[in-house]
Amino acid sequence: MCGIAGIFSPAGKPVDSRLLVRMTTALRHRGPDDEGYILAHTPSAKTQPFRGIDTIHEITDPDINASLSFDDAPNLGLGWRRLAIIDLSPTGHQPMANTDHSIWIIFNGEIYNYIELRKELQAAGFVFHTQSDTEVIIHAYTAWGPECVNRLNGMWGFALYDTKARKLFCARDRFGIKPFYYWWDGTTFQFASEIKALLESREIPRVANNGMVYDYLAHRIIDHTDQTFFESIYQLRPGHWLEIDQSSLRTHRYYQLEYSPEVGRFDEAQCRKFADEFRERFTDSIRIHLRTDVTLGSCLSGGLDSSSIVCIGNQLIFGSEGVSRAIVGDRQKTFTATYADARFSEERFVQSVIGQTHADPFFIQPSSDGLRADLPAFVRAHDEPVISTSMYAQWNVMKLAAQNKIKVLLDGQGGDELLGGYRWHFPVFHGQLLKELRFGDLLQELGATRGVTGLSMISLAKPILQKLAKAIVPRTKRAGFLGVSGYLNRDFAGNSATRAMALTKSDFSLQRRLWEEETLFNLQQLLHYEDRNSMAFSIEARVPFVEYRLIEFVMKVPAVYKIHVGWSKYLLRRAMEGELPKDIQWRRDKMGFVTPEELWMRELHGDFLKMLRGQPLRAGRFMRSEKFVNDFGQSALPFASSDTWRFLNLEFWMREFGVS
Repeated sequence: MCGIAGIFSPAGKPVDSRLLVRMTTALRHRGPDDEGYILAHTPSAKTQPFRGIDTIHEITDPDINASLSFDDAPNLGLGWRRLAIIDLSPTGHQPMANTDHSIWIIFNGEIYNYIELRKELQAAGFVFHTQSDTEVIIHAYTAWGPECVNRLNGMWGFALYDTKARKLFCARDRFGIKPFYYWWDGTTFQFASEIKALLESREIPRVANNGMVYDYLAHRIIDHTDQTFFESIYQLRPGHWLEIDQSSLRTHRYYQLEYSPEVGRFDEAQCRKFADEFRERFTDSIRIHLRTDVTLGSCLSGGLDSSSIVCIGNQLIFGSEGVSRAIVGDRQKTFTATYADARFSEERFVQSVIGQTHADPFFIQPSSDGLRADLPAFVRAHDEPVISTSMYAQWNVMKLAAQNKIKVLLDGQGGDELLGGYRWHFPVFHGQLLKELRFGDLLQELGATRGVTGLSMISLAKPILQKLAKAIVPRTKRAGFLGVSGYLNRDFAGNSATRAMALTKSDFSLQRRLWEEETLFNLQQLLHYEDRNSMAFSIEARVPFVEYRLIEFVMKVPAVYKIHVGWSKYLLRRAMEGELPKDIQWRRDKMGFVTPEELWMRELHGDFLKMLRGQPLRAGRFMRSEKFVNDFGQSALPFASSDTWRFLNLEFWMREFGVS
């Protein structure tokens, strides 16, 4: 895992090496173990590597401030920070080149099938000089060109300089586990793993993107387009690559997830087959996610997803995979956020997993005092506003793992989006049964869901009726039903309301809704938070549920095997038979990285109010500032604490980054 940054001017504008160093240094938290650079003159294909202040002593390249070995002014510069995970030797240093120095790469991520690809490439005649997955990408590109990304299984954001083609080839993994941001003004291309590195450039304006702010405030959505909260900064979309040379900048979608829209008819024998295949694929995903040369642990919330990873992982670690005790110790280590208030604590479920696996548990209690103290660092780490304070719970888990010297942490992100684990998936499934006129199945499911969840038939029917009503209302009118509308600046809201048309989610197709959450909405923002929270503490987070072969399989499984007789994630529950403690396998409630947000808002009310009144609001052009501050001061805001948080966090973000 690393941080990468670069500057390229196809027009020949000289690279400012001081800016490149500042950009790379801004990513030091992503890679405190090593540092490296190259400067290049692309017309002549001349390149020269350099070292920085944190470069390991085995690397004897000249200092980045030294003179170039060639006379031409460099128009390309690449910078890299290393978090050493695989092949800890100096041969893993980057920027890395092939033998004839015709290809250079800086790479952030992990290629989990690098061992298998290495054997395939060796059989084709390629010679390897390191044990790193980075060298695998270099030879894969040489062998297969841009199509090499289709051979990779893992998470990545990389930039590869092809000296012969005089182009920069950049790519991001299929689902966006690892980030890649860029700025392009038609003359200069700058990119980095995090936005804060790009903001080291004085050329990039710090102006808020109106559309993204509206989607965030009104729809609770981020990371659903190639845009960011900064007007002129973009992200390379998941499953895309980018090429830039003297002629143009081009992006290309190389991966498109497919799904089956079928509801299906439940069959017990078929269910067992699906469950067996899921367990096999899920186990294999965890197996390759265990490949590391440094200390390993797992997040454990006590929910289905993280508990499944810990339980299956435990069997592999101390069984077939035989992971080194230097990496895991005598017992697997787990990390949990918990609370004294039982309404928000999942500790009894965590203890159930600990009892079965004999793992070594670590606990931390996030608090409002901690949030107040960490707020500037938390806001700065994320580069863009976050949806709710639940991300702060994950922040604490990462901090706890770092305090215990963990470098790689497995996490359960992606399970709910893949398998139908959220409460809102029930009315989508029920609505689909209604749409297909399967009234008997609908009544059976409603009754079973009432038994499992304890909700009344009225409570279960209400969201279906709401979806039917929403289907009647024109899309352009739906913004008026938003609870936050009264606090949005009217001109701003009016100019942005048509964006709702592009943000419509499927209300009557579970399979389509899960596909949308995997590719457009939920998963991308969760992976964004996962990356920033973990890398803030120099930890590589890995997400076994976000493995493309596993996802492709589940997307073809009919909906009736995901929600069945009132149980969400039915496929996972059946697949984990005999693997999970029963109280977790058939657990009825769901929390996740929950926080006592409403309580925190009350406890921090005075601090936040003082911050709001301390200076003019930067977010004033997006919101009715006076009304919001007055109502907040009187604790009279008519919506949930998460809505309040979004308004507050937008202001905190604009102040932290000096955004106008």
